Amino acid sequence: MPGQAGETRQQKRDGRIQAIIECTFGLFSENGIENISMNDIAAASKIGVASLYRYFQTKEELAIEVAIYAWNLELAVFNEVFTSEKYGSLTGFEQLKELLEVFADALVTQRSFFSFIYYFDSFIKKEKVSAEKLREYERTILGTNTIVVQALDKGIADGSISFKGSKNAVLSGASTQEMFITMMHSLFCLAQKLSISGDLLAMDEIVEARKQIEILINMLLVSLKN
Repeated sequence: MPGQAGETRQQKRDGRIQAIIECTFGLFSENGIENISMNDIAAASKIGVASLYRYFQTKEELAIEVAIYAWNLELAVFNEVFTSEKYGSLTGFEQLKELLEVFADALVTQRSFFSFIYYFDSFIKKEKVSAEKLREYERTILGTNTIVVQALDKGIADGSISFKGSKNAVLSGASTQEMFITMMHSLFCLAQKLSISGDLLAMDEIVEARKQIEILINMLLVSLKN
């Protein structure tokens, strides 16, 4: 019986921590990290600030946990495609196209994710958070990395992706890892711009957000077929 009671207490603790993380994700993605205090988080989470500090000693620690949570949400979306029965039968190029289409959908359905990552990058840069503290966060991101790089590698092996044979020296000399990082940084920069300030100017209304992402994705896909 003591063991069961202990498990129940742990489950309650885990549930409170998860609720705090989910609440904080909403606050940070809407308002930025620097503009939200631990008092704000405690109030929104309906707990005392002393209790909040028992779970997370600093805002930096909480922000990192929220970032891991945010990326796990994205990884789950990619995994739905990656683990489907159809996916394994596709060429590498087709796999990559499907994964990038998921990214395009994410801009519409999960804009808070892109705004949060923008604020998080700014926060850890300003606070000079060490690489050691970000190790678990980076491991979470690498889950998406692996899925996309595998599609690129498969495409090179089956001939559906051919940037290695491009007449362009920069493309032909790029590794799949370099290609992945450049592609994702390009897509993230555009997605974050559209999520945070994509409708500030009149010219922003010329091309709707989803269309801009689709154009960039197709530009990237064309470059992989050269």
